[in-house]
Amino acid sequence: MGRNYHEDERVISAFLNHYKITDIMKSTGLSRNTVYRIRNDPRFQKALQDRKDAIIKTAVSRMQSCLLKDIDVLQEIILNPDISPQIRINAIQIKLNQLNSWVTTSDIVSRIERLEEPEGDELAENRTFEGGLDENTES
Repeated sequence: MGRNYHEDERVISAFLNHYKITDIMKSTGLSRNTVYRIRNDPRFQKALQDRKDAIIKTAVSRMQSCLLKDIDVLQEIILNPDISPQIRINAIQIKLNQLNSWVTTSDIVSRIERLEEPEGDELAENRTFEGGLDENTES
């Protein structure tokens, strides 16, 4: 490829904002063949995926910064006797469902992190088991 399209903000933006090839062509002024070639370029695919990942991380970060306020609002709804019981039940259900999702996600992340630990840590654990019980293990 002659140009570094994987560094071209205009092209990356077009791929992020448009699904159809014709819309990408209109947005960038590139030919159909060039758009297909860019789309299939591994460097461009990586740049596009990196940008998508960054967008998701930013969105998640913004949502996380609002969580405490959102939980407070739900808690106010739950505790307010002037609000209808059904709305209060809905707020409780939302809170419990979200808590379940967060706990599950946190558990998955912890498990992945343990799986990705360097092999040196696993070797130390294996030596403990091979050498018999360590001092913290009950017999």
